Amino acid sequence: MRNTPISRRTAASLLLLTGSAALLPPRPASASASNPARGGDDDHPPYDFTDAYYRSNGVLPSKLVGRRNGTDGISVFGAPPDSRFRNVRSLLTLPAYDLSGKHWYFTVLADLAVAPFTANAAGRRARALAEQSVVYVFPVRGGDPTGVGNSRQADMIDLSGGYFSGNPLGLWVHVFVNWTAKAFDTTVGRNALRALALRNGRALDGTPVIRTESELEDLTRAGLVTRTRRPTDVAGRWFVCPVIKDPRDGNVAPDALLVTVRRPDGTPLPAEQSFVTDFESLRRTGDYPH
Repeated sequence: MRNTPISRRTAASLLLLTGSAALLPPRPASASASNPARGGDDDHPPYDFTDAYYRSNGVLPSKLVGRRNGTDGISVFGAPPDSRFRNVRSLLTLPAYDLSGKHWYFTVLADLAVAPFTANAAGRRARALAEQSVVYVFPVRGGDPTGVGNSRQADMIDLSGGYFSGNPLGLWVHVFVNWTAKAFDTTVGRNALRALALRNGRALDGTPVIRTESELEDLTRAGLVTRTRRPTDVAGRWFVCPVIKDPRDGNVAPDALLVTVRRPDGTPLPAEQSFVTDFESLRRTGDYPH
């Protein structure tokens, strides 16, 4: 997720995303809602996987970059829920929209180094799963166009195609969404951005928040944004990022930490305040606000 081989959100979680993201302090809950399905056998807070489970699902443990270790300030030791997991529970939590604009929470367990997949059928399947599972990242205008340390809004994740049933490690590929000059230098572009901002609110850099696949497709067709993947020979093209299937009932743990885009004064984006409100209610009560 970045040009140097460090984990996708380690910089964010250690408060190195000055002016863009930081760990949020506890906040009072208020009314908001989201509606993911119940989690079944994935109904637990996020834990790191064992080396054996990584290998059996096509990923080389030696290629995990910035792997959670229980002592990094964004993970702790704990009793794993079953044999797939080791005794490291991730505290790091990030918000995301799905393609329809619904809210989800996920964690990042590690970036993947170059050539991270095993040389067998499991590795080929893992690579295919990673390539089809897209996380759209939205760098600030004028920032690193393929970086994650300068997000202007929450990510967007593609949960279609049986993500929860068919992607056991939660493997993803980064796709970076950047504005083109046409978005600002043409009447068509300025009008489109103005209309979208009125509907969705504004991101950190003053451009509109993009919440849905249809909005992203419209902007792409109009030539107002580009979508870019890192090369396969660059670390951080892929990463391990389990989505919390159902954040209720303690699956967002009381000690979980939310990293979200914040304004220079330290407050969350007004357009994304509901992520914070929901998270604090889930963390404190085990349910969404009522």
